[in-house]
Amino acid sequence: VDKAAENATVEMPASLIEMELDTQMERFAYQLQMSGYSVDQYAKMMGGDMATMRNAFRPAAEKQAKVNVTLAKIVEAEGITVTDEDMAAEYESMAKQYELEVEKIKDMVPAEELKSSLETRKAVKLIVENAVAAKPKKTAAKKPAAKKTTAKKTTKKTEAVEEKAEEATEAKTEE
Repeated sequence: VDKAAENATVEMPASLIEMELDTQMERFAYQLQMSGYSVDQYAKMMGGDMATMRNAFRPAAEKQAKVNVTLAKIVEAEGITVTDEDMAAEYESMAKQYELEVEKIKDMVPAEELKSSLETRKAVKLIVENAVAAKPKKTAAKKPAAKKTTAKKTTKKTEAVEEKAEEATEAKTEE
């Protein structure tokens, strides 16, 4: 899926990236809250602020937004649809998984959200089924480039925030 998104030529509105960035920040804030921390506390512990954290999450948000747009375009281009039977089977599966009644699941999971999720799943399946392995490009052995002294220095704290952002994106992509 990541490779398909890399190869896709889709227009990425800044607002879409900002929405994905907000989603990732909210998800991360929830994870922190479950550990007993607030986002502000975490940012201060890492030696930064909310702007620093948003900047650390931005590359992951851009990547995920492109994946989302690519999958939506595949759903559209391939005419992928979700039947009532698909919906019923997924509600039933979720009810079994969470040991709840189907009606309770329907109350908790909006139909449009489930439909979109199932369409995305079908698009991912289509990509996987039609993926063709490509030969790696041969590159001439090069000497490692000399380190530039003007390069931006990253601190361990910034790297930790960036690593958390990447983990959050990977978790979202696996969904």
